[in-house]
Order: sequence, then structure tokens, then C-alpha cells
Amino acid sequence: MNEAEKLSRLADLVRSGVPADVDAAHDAAERARFVEAVSRGAGRAGALGRAGAWLRASPLWSALSGRPRWSFALAGAAALALALVALWPARPLDYAVEGAPSTAGRYIAATAGGEARLRFTDGTSVALSPGSAMRVVDVDAAGARMLLEDGRASLRVTRRPKARWSVEAGPFAVLVTGTAFDVSWSRGDGTLRVDLHEGSVTVRGPLAPDGLPLRAGQRLVARMSEGDVQISSGDAASAADPAPKALPPAGTAAQPREEKTIGPGGAGGGDAGAVRPEGSRAEGAPASSPTDGAGPAAPAGAAAAPSWAQRVAAGDFRAVLAEAEQRGLGGVLERGSLDDLVALGDAARYARRGDVAQRALSATRKRFPGTSQGKAAAFLLGRLIHDGGSPEAAVAWYDTYLAESPGGPFAAEALGRKMMAVERTAGRAAARPIAELYLKRHPRGAHEPVARDLLTP
Repeated sequence: MNEAEKLSRLADLVRSGVPADVDAAHDAAERARFVEAVSRGAGRAGALGRAGAWLRASPLWSALSGRPRWSFALAGAAALALALVALWPARPLDYAVEGAPSTAGRYIAATAGGEARLRFTDGTSVALSPGSAMRVVDVDAAGARMLLEDGRASLRVTRRPKARWSVEAGPFAVLVTGTAFDVSWSRGDGTLRVDLHEGSVTVRGPLAPDGLPLRAGQRLVARMSEGDVQISSGDAASAADPAPKALPPAGTAAQPREEKTIGPGGAGGGDAGAVRPEGSRAEGAPASSPTDGAGPAAPAGAAAAPSWAQRVAAGDFRAVLAEAEQRGLGGVLERGSLDDLVALGDAARYARRGDVAQRALSATRKRFPGTSQGKAAAFLLGRLIHDGGSPEAAVAWYDTYLAESPGGPFAAEALGRKMMAVERTAGRAAARPIAELYLKRHPRGAHEPVARDLLTP
């Protein structure tokens, strides 16, 4: 029996309990009130609540609910109300545009002298900076799909159950449920920048095919021309340099895809990705000396050369790699300070030198296993291998990190990535227990939508 036949049968049952002497005009009026109560609702749950309240407040309910022959009729009417509300199509969101001269074809262009703003009926707002252009590709009850053609947009997305929003910029897509963030896209040099203020988002694209989750306070910069992605603390990034090209090294950047696969049984390495104050040493790091693989000391009175960490923060990755090779890469890996190993690993990852990145991470873990950076190395190696196309081998590294740092800064991402890797290699059934654990530990984490999808029958 299909849905239409079920509804027809339900209506017949309701009619069979109604006596023939009910006033037709009164019945029609009450029926109209019921339909209006349902259709007027902004959502299914709200409509059902109003419909139920109307039924209970109706004179028919109080007059007839005590009569045996009417009990079934009223129960049938309530069931019919529930069926109508459950099958009622959700109304698509609508939006209004302010400050834009033309919105033909859902195209919104802010003038050079002022911003444009979109206001959606669920409370979501999008502000386009002067000179920016956006196209609303699709709108439904769950959210909207928008294309940022050029410029900058600031979004405040209202958190709702099953909300689904996305902003596409060039080859990238920012997937949103409920959050506040800024996104900018420069077609000229192919640079994407996302600053997340509240909630969480996932950024997908050619440099991050599996998606990169962002947490509140983080910034992502992806440069197609250089083939790298950086994620950092927004405050630290702004302090170092407000321009994207001076973004500090990140603890959660996309990784190169050409490295070899190794497991926790071999050497490992890590980098917590934190930006340290100038002149400070990493946890557990010995003081650098001329024999540490760091080169000769600067002459007295001469200005100190920028450290490798400072060069990485300025985006000068290739200079760090060149200097490491000039000094002797083997010597740096064996005798360099933890600061230098961390900076070398960052530079190699951002410059897509997966071979050097893996060696630097491995040396960090081998030489400084008790430090926070050494523990984080397990996660970073897992992600390096995962993004390189070996999710099964990556799972062992994620497990190692979670065992060593169950409350560490990458615990949520490690568990989320493990969940996705297991789903890919062993199927949905094998990933469901991990999804349950993820939702228990990180109910509002970046991988929450993926976990809930895995648990959906």
C-alpha cells in the first residue's frame, strides 16, 4: 500500500466514526481552520504543535471526547493531522538583497563604494565587501549553495537541525552547518582564505580532497599557484602579518601526496604546529650550537639572521629547505634543535617536499619522543600518509597519537580522520563504532556531520 492509499484509508476510517447529523457548514469551517493551522506553520514540528493544540481546544473535542463512538474519530483526526504534517513539503528559504544595484539571475555584485548584504528567512546573513561578486546557485529548505566569484564575504549562518550551506570559491568549497566566518577568493592568483570565528566548517578542494576541518579561531590560506594549504590560529596569524602571504606555520595543513608509507613501527616524527615567541626554544630542545647542524654563530654585534621558524612564518619555505641542504640535511636531522626540526618539517610540507617532511617528522619523534611535538608527530605522520593515499596505514598512526595524547590538540581530528579512513578501507559498518565514540567525545566537532551520517540507517 503506497502513501496515497494509506492516507485515503485513514480518511475513510475517520469518516466512518463521524455521524451523519453533523452540521455541514460547521464541519467545513472547522476543516478550513485545521488546514490553515497546518499550512501557516513555519516548520513541520511547529505546525503539528499548532494543529494538536487546535484539536484539543476545539468545541468538538470537549463535547465528544467522552463519547465512545467519537473517541476513534478524534484519534483518527489526530493521526491524519500527523500524517499531513509529516508529508507536508518543507518550504524553501527566501532571501532579500540590500545594497546591490541588480540581482538578475541571482547574481549579486557589491559596488566599489559599499557592501551588499543578503538576508535569508532563517536569519542567516551574508555581507559582500565592496567590489565583491557572488551568485546564489541554489536555495532549498536546508540552506543555500553560493558561488563567490571574486572578493570577500562574511557569513553568519543560523544553526538549525539538518542545515546545509556551502560557499564555492574557485575549485574550493566551504561546507557549513551553523557558524560565522569570512571567506575571500582572488581569481588573479588563485588564493583562498577562510577565517573562522564561530562553529566549524570543512574546506574541500584539489589541495584537500578529503576535506580540512576548521575550528573557531583558525585561519586557512590555500594558494593554488604554490600548491600549498596553511592552517593557523587567527590571532597568531594576524600578529605575524595580516597579509595571507605572511601566514605563520600551521599545525593542521594539507599534506603532499607523493610521500612513502611508513607505520608507527618505524621512525616517526611530529610538530605541534604552534608559533613560539622569538628567541624561545621548543620543549625539550637543547640550545643550538655551531655543531648542531645550524651553521656558524653570527659575529658579535651583527644582526641575528631570521630563524627558520621566522622564515616559515614569512612564507619563505624554499629558502629554509635550501639552507638545510646547504648545511647538510643529515646533520640537521641528527643534531639540529627541535625548533629547527619543526620549522624544517613545516617548510617541507608547505613546499610539497614530502620526502623531507617525512624525514623531519620522523627525526622529531625519534629524538624528542617525550615532548608535545614528539607526541603530535604521530598524528602529523598519519595525516601525511592518509593524504598521500594510504588511509589504512594512517589508522595506526592515529591510534598511536590518541593513545599518547588522548586530550591533545589534534584528538578530535585524529579520531575523525580515523573514522573516515576506516569507512573507506573497511566499510560503513566498521566505522560506526568510531562514529559513536566521536559523537560522545566531540559532539560539536568538525566531523560531526560525517559521524551522524554513518549512524543513519
